[in-house]
Amino acid sequence: MPTQATANGSPTIHLRAVDGYIITPDGASIYIWGYRDEMGRPAQLPGPTIIVNQGDTVTIKLTNELRENVSIMFPGQNGVFRLTNSGAVPVGPIYENGRLVSLTDYVPPRGTVIYQFVASQPGTYVYHSGTEINKQVPMGLYGAIIVRPAGFDPLDPATWSAYGPETDTEFDREYLLVVAEIDPVLHEAVRLGKPYRPSTYRPRYWTINGRCAPDTMLPDRATYLPQQPYGSMIMAEPGERVLIRYIGAGCDAHPLHPHGNHTRVVALDGRLLRNGTQDLSHKHFTVLVGPGQTYDQIFQWDGLGYDPVTNPIPTPIPNLRNQAIGDVGWTMWSGSPYLGQKGDIPIGVTSLNVTGEYYFMLHSHSEPQITNWGEFPGGMMTMIGIFPVGTLGPEVGRLQRNSRANSTRERR
Repeated sequence: MPTQATANGSPTIHLRAVDGYIITPDGASIYIWGYRDEMGRPAQLPGPTIIVNQGDTVTIKLTNELRENVSIMFPGQNGVFRLTNSGAVPVGPIYENGRLVSLTDYVPPRGTVIYQFVASQPGTYVYHSGTEINKQVPMGLYGAIIVRPAGFDPLDPATWSAYGPETDTEFDREYLLVVAEIDPVLHEAVRLGKPYRPSTYRPRYWTINGRCAPDTMLPDRATYLPQQPYGSMIMAEPGERVLIRYIGAGCDAHPLHPHGNHTRVVALDGRLLRNGTQDLSHKHFTVLVGPGQTYDQIFQWDGLGYDPVTNPIPTPIPNLRNQAIGDVGWTMWSGSPYLGQKGDIPIGVTSLNVTGEYYFMLHSHSEPQITNWGEFPGGMMTMIGIFPVGTLGPEVGRLQRNSRANSTRERR
């Protein structure tokens, strides 16, 4: 669950490296390793989202409940230390008998290590294991860190921006999409304690926030997905500025593309795309998210201004008999081409449309990545829902703190 900075600017977060299982839409149960911030609970995929404020001194205690050494790296954070009884020691690569065994200070089984850093730069960051990363990161030891800019007040929308005042990164709603992939052969080999050759890595599942489509579109905190608490359905109203945060937590690159409009990339790897006063943000049709990369971008949808009376669509709508609707018995179409209106749909077709909203797909442009073990549709795919003005509550599209949800998306 997202973990909040304390009021005094010195948050302490206790993470545990544990094991568990996740499920996929085709019924597979996959063994994972992951971080968790509650005692006695299994692994979470991805790990808890950590939300802190710029300038906070962040302390993270990692307890290892796995059977081998693990650690956490914090890319993009300067001056990371390990706290010991004799003081703070800078973290660094660990060598044993002349062999590199970890990219950062690790903790052995049943042990605890304490990391600390100052969150000096606002932005979107990944955290992940720095020990045997070709195994432990694909197994699920990763998560997200969001650093709010100075002056951000969660109760005052006038202060909502990704990088602070006068950065043109203001937003009305925000969403976090952590993308990765799963090779079931690796996960089974780790479960059984058998060797695995990284050169044979071959993903069969691709995930957004730990889920494969269509589970990506299910609500946060779904009780039937207890180890995958974060959904990834994006919801907004016309004209709103939607901040979409991408994190590449896997081993492969993922070309992510939202339908409906381009996104304007405003930051890369937690650094604002600006040179002095020169704005270097740019619009993209598809964003290629590489391993370990993060992107902050603004998405807006304004529509074409169609109105059934004053500005009708200049094409006759086909008769229902000539429309292919809901080939699997359900549809997200409202039965009307106009936002906010619902029309007739064929008998026997179940409509998942609530208020006449529009849906646009957001997915990987690599075709194998939108399957579940070769079966389409699935994988790295979700939806952007554009709802009529005034139908979404203010809690929708907020990365809540002190909540089990990545963001709350329940409509009024």
